[in-house]
Amino acid sequence: MMLADEAFSIPVDQIHCRLAGEFKLSEMVEAERKSGWDRFLAGHPAAFDGRLLRMAAYGIESGRLNITANSTCFSAYVVTRHAGFAEEHPQTKRADPLGLTVVLITADQQVIVTKRSLTAEQNPGALYFVGGYAEPAAGEEIDLFEEAARELAEEIAVTDIERSDAVAIGLAYDPVFCHPELFLVAASRSTAAEILDGARHAPDRNEAARLFASPLSDILNDDDFLPGAPRTWSFLKAQSFLQHHFRQRHSL
Repeated sequence: MMLADEAFSIPVDQIHCRLAGEFKLSEMVEAERKSGWDRFLAGHPAAFDGRLLRMAAYGIESGRLNITANSTCFSAYVVTRHAGFAEEHPQTKRADPLGLTVVLITADQQVIVTKRSLTAEQNPGALYFVGGYAEPAAGEEIDLFEEAARELAEEIAVTDIERSDAVAIGLAYDPVFCHPELFLVAASRSTAAEILDGARHAPDRNEAARLFASPLSDILNDDDFLPGAPRTWSFLKAQSFLQHHFRQRHSL
């Protein structure tokens, strides 16, 4: 589902995400999914066809973000994410898994930035924050704060963020990898040095080759952090939403 950029500042307790069944591909695309997944595995043998959360619809009402979601899988995403899919299959919807990008602000007002591995399947070698794809839960209600917290714990071993401090700051559609992305800002009680030191114990460090800390002021003022390093779409979009969020907060 293509969508226009939505910048906002919504506390995570005002996000309501409801799971409403399974997303189904058309028969033709389902056949392509099976063959396409075999080809994908040939190039990425460690890939896992895990369950993902598809954003089917959303709305903002009275300061509340409401998301209706379906369950889908990574292989369905792989076969529907290329740029020409909409023209090839005008009657079939994309898998559209909901991505999460988390801007983590440390106790000493730094922002944790990751540089993706050169072997990463998406955006190798480019700057990013922290994130991944939301996953379906056992029940009907999906807690997207818990999904964001899971990504932080898995990728950089941060487990001390507070729900009351976490805010969703924007929603946009990735035009390169074709999926919606929800952007959040969260605060850690740890310093940047403590996080960078502890991240080596993270369960999943395969995506992020290196970690850095940038002053929050540099991110907000567009100072050229790590000149020459390519930025992912998610990095640039998160930076824009973060700037909007702080402008709104300071204007109150």
